[in-house]
Amino acid sequence: MEPKEIIDDLKKQLKEVEKQGQNSVQISGLTTYLDTIEKIATQSDNYRAREHEGMLAHYAAKNQHSVEMLKAVLESGKSALHSIIVINGGAVITLMGIMSNLVSKPDGKMLAGTLAMPLLKFGFGVLCGSTGFAFRYLSQACYTESFNSEKKCYQISGDVFRYGAIIAAIGGFVLFGNAIYESYTVFQALLK
Repeated sequence: MEPKEIIDDLKKQLKEVEKQGQNSVQISGLTTYLDTIEKIATQSDNYRAREHEGMLAHYAAKNQHSVEMLKAVLESGKSALHSIIVINGGAVITLMGIMSNLVSKPDGKMLAGTLAMPLLKFGFGVLCGSTGFAFRYLSQACYTESFNSEKKCYQISGDVFRYGAIIAAIGGFVLFGNAIYESYTVFQALLK
């Protein structure tokens, strides 16, 4: 019970006693009544304290969950960008090895020329992965600034760079898939 509630309840009880024609109250009765109110108030304080502790625990758990989800998202993005660079970079190295071997053969120059476009796409895939890392860094820098300064422009810039990183990652995977298919068609034509 709140102090105001206690006072209001006490006044109400005293008015009831006064309506019955009494001008005085027995001390033992008043003490019993005050003990009852004190017990109710203590229980109410305990309840509020437990409720407050529960809300704080819920808030802390919710914040911890948000932090862990953010870490997971950042780590997933980092892994995706690494994989773009690795698969496209590996394809560049492989195709360059094949092309250097083909160029030394009399009939291989034409085949090496048809593999130039997939090589270029794999190279742009590596560039997309690297650009994605740069955008990822810039987005985190802007978000950090927005948290420290609470300026809306940093938040907006962070969002722009974040979407730029996502687009770069998608572009890197699309370039890889397209270059793989193009390389496949070149080798299929060669085998016919």
